[in-house]
Amino acid sequence: MLWGLVDTFVDELIACYGSRDQAERALLDVLADQPEWAGTFEIVPVPTPAKSHWRPAGRRAARFRCKTTP
Repeated sequence: MLWGLVDTFVDELIACYGSRDQAERALLDVLADQPEWAGTFEIVPVPTPAKSHWRPAGRRAARFRCKTTP
């Protein structure tokens, strides 16, 4: 399960985090910089997409080759 930091004023997901603790720390950082924004942000659970509904964009990246020096 992912956790999202949502700006309720513009109804937009700002960022996703791997745990609720990480999301809460991010929220505290935001409010430390902008205390007047208290009440406009919230932490919400973000369901992971089902494989049938989500496919990565783009194409497979070429494997990076390291060059060795003689």
